Amino acid sequence: MPEKITAKITWAEWSGRMYVKRTWRCGKCIEVEKYQTFRYKGKMTVRAPQSNPTPEAMAKVNERNSYKNLRRLLNTNFGKGDLHCVLTYAPDKRATSPQEAKKDIQKFCRNVKQKCKRRGSNFKYVAVAEYGKRSMHFHVVIHSGLKLQELGDMWPHGRIHATELDGSGDYDRLASYLIKQTNKTYNDPERRVFARRYVTSRNLEQPECKIEKVKADSWRETPSAPKGFYVLQDTIVQDVSEITGYPYQYYRCLALGGGKPLKTKRLRR
Repeated sequence: MPEKITAKITWAEWSGRMYVKRTWRCGKCIEVEKYQTFRYKGKMTVRAPQSNPTPEAMAKVNERNSYKNLRRLLNTNFGKGDLHCVLTYAPDKRATSPQEAKKDIQKFCRNVKQKCKRRGSNFKYVAVAEYGKRSMHFHVVIHSGLKLQELGDMWPHGRIHATELDGSGDYDRLASYLIKQTNKTYNDPERRVFARRYVTSRNLEQPECKIEKVKADSWRETPSAPKGFYVLQDTIVQDVSEITGYPYQYYRCLALGGGKPLKTKRLRR
């Protein structure tokens, strides 16, 4: 009878087997994930006993997946000169319900889109919401080509705090920040503005994912980057799965010649 995995498998013992390599092309950023699956398991390997995750654990998994997906969307669709806008409400102009707040942000995006269409420019966005008695605001990452003052004129409910994205092409911190902003509102049905953690325009380009089955002897403990890219050392994760006992590796690569962060500008009404 096959033996269940009871100890972590060493790199040497793993040689000769297969692993899955998933590569995402996201603008100037490349993400790589390598892992073993039971599809390519050894003859003496069986699946470990399945666990029943708690609702809290599943919520964490869903939050982490939302963060990964958002990071890839941002890296694929936005870049230097695009804006991270915080749309706030003046105390006397706050929305009276999540539904009203939703109409406000929809009208803002619709007006920006129409102005971009008249200018012949492309409009793309990703938006998250936080709806509270005092913290009512939206975060919107925008590609439009419009000036800051023009955007401010289309938000009559308060002020816009706008930050230009840098040219690095890796907006991991921004994605993490935006997802954290959704935690209080998204997990409260009475204050939830959107049905999802974030909403996007329909014209966003989706990240490309290439899936390969690779021989394990090609695995390198020190990952290397494709030509024209370099490995972000602080993104490297080297571990062994507690479930399968097999190695797992993740890292991101960035195109050479990234830009520096730009200054923050603020609009007030």
